[in-house]
Amino acid sequence: MLPRRGGQRWVAEPEGRIDRIERILEGLVQVVHDVHNNHDNALEQLAMPMPRADVVGCTTIKQFQQLKPSTFYETPDPMAAESWLLGIERVFEVLSCIEE
Repeated sequence: MLPRRGGQRWVAEPEGRIDRIERILEGLVQVVHDVHNNHDNALEQLAMPMPRADVVGCTTIKQFQQLKPSTFYETPDPMAAESWLLGIERVFEVLSCIEE
């Protein structure tokens, strides 16, 4: 630390400041450790073969269209909407679609 202006000598660091610096350094070490672990996990995920979304999606859409699902027309009747929704859910079950 540089001496203060006015000719006064610098005084030893207070203990509280050193403690804060130690906590900051410990936090930085933890951050570096977490980044390293996340990087390793990302590399493992990249190494796993993933199905091509464009091929899978197109196939599913074609299959969906081949089943000729009914079209929903706006209606104030909640029973008609419920019936249409159940029909679409049956189509999804046939295609083995997941909930999401």
